[in-house]
Amino acid sequence: MKQIILWLMFLIPIASLVLIGDRTLRRFLPVALFVTVVNTLFYQAAYHYNWWREPGLFEWDKVANIPWVYSAYLVATLWIFKFTYGKFIVYLITNLILDGVYVYLWYPFQQKLGLASGEMSPHMTYIIMIGVALLIYAFQIWYEKGLQSYKETN
Repeated sequence: MKQIILWLMFLIPIASLVLIGDRTLRRFLPVALFVTVVNTLFYQAAYHYNWWREPGLFEWDKVANIPWVYSAYLVATLWIFKFTYGKFIVYLITNLILDGVYVYLWYPFQQKLGLASGEMSPHMTYIIMIGVALLIYAFQIWYEKGLQSYKETN
């Protein structure tokens, strides 16, 4: 059962990309890759300090959970930015709700299934997730300003 859930977490988000559109993918892929790097770093710290542990699909993905970091979170970032970027309050509310659902509903379910464990409090995890959401929104603003400046000078 665990493997099925992990494979679904990996494959369904990736499959949804056929619906997202090339323009959206090109526009928001940099921020999705940026958040993937940020999450990989958080997962490395979490592994070291035992904040949380999430077994992966493969023997070698013990530190950064492949289905979550490199699929679900990456693709969710693309979809959230597609529908909310440029409307900061909508973006923030969306993240407050989705991160809350993840931390307070999905994560406890993962723990019951043996797909997650750790010592970090749910509240601290929630704060980190919202902090990451704010960071990547700022990144996208910075990225688009830089891209616009580059286009104007060339």
